[in-house]
Amino acid sequence: MRVLVFAGTTEGRQLAEGALRLPDVELTVCAATAYGGSLLPDHPRVRVSATRLDLPAMRALMASEGFDVVVDCTHPYADEASRNVAAAASAEGVSCWRVVREGEPEGPWLRCAGTDDAARALNEVEGNVLLTVGAQELGRYASLVDGFGDRVWARVLPVEESIAQARAAGVPVRRIVALQGPFSQELNEALMREHDIRALVTKASGSQGGFWQKVRAAERLGATCIVVGRPVREDGMSVDEALRGLRRMADGSGAAASDAVPGRSVATSGAARETARSNEGERR
Repeated sequence: MRVLVFAGTTEGRQLAEGALRLPDVELTVCAATAYGGSLLPDHPRVRVSATRLDLPAMRALMASEGFDVVVDCTHPYADEASRNVAAAASAEGVSCWRVVREGEPEGPWLRCAGTDDAARALNEVEGNVLLTVGAQELGRYASLVDGFGDRVWARVLPVEESIAQARAAGVPVRRIVALQGPFSQELNEALMREHDIRALVTKASGSQGGFWQKVRAAERLGATCIVVGRPVREDGMSVDEALRGLRRMADGSGAAASDAVPGRSVATSGAARETARSNEGERR
């Protein structure tokens, strides 16, 4: 059985590790970066692709390899990538399952709809800021946050690409915190105390992303907590449900990918099909 997994998340790694316990399963696991690829299992039955794929590349991969099922474990904020995975699977006639995290919580923080709203909210808060939103969006914050270079610390992954993005955005070297998370509440508190942080910005990335440890650290220190909300609300399945579906397919019961997870299969949406048709038209 051949399975294509789009990873780059804790769920993607967990799914790959669990699938390797099943008999006769061959995995192709895609991560957008070399760093993401380095976290995946090193195993003879795992082939890792550590490069960012657009929709045509996803379609080409699916068309050439004859996968039995595609499992989308991309990050809840990688909405474009997730749409492309579903669209490619629909266009190539492969069943696609979406693995999702727990839903976005509500709480006593300031929820913002996107990066621009969060940046503008920071202009209403005095004092130092800790951004824990990843490196890719730092440039946008730099263009909108007053005094960005003087009061913003950015916590990013300890890889060259992320540090370079922070530097390009104008974050001084002394204000770049390059560490691999997730982090404990105690470590978050220590970092915030050290730099007198008065506002923390995060995404609602769930327990896997250390969300609650950041929120509780800010609350404990009396700092403003700004949460960038998720771009879309998703339905799907858990890692355990996906693994049970793969087990049903692998154990000889004859279950097809479309019904291997009873009641929880993720049908490709009309939006995904439209994305595929639009891209096909552009190529023509």
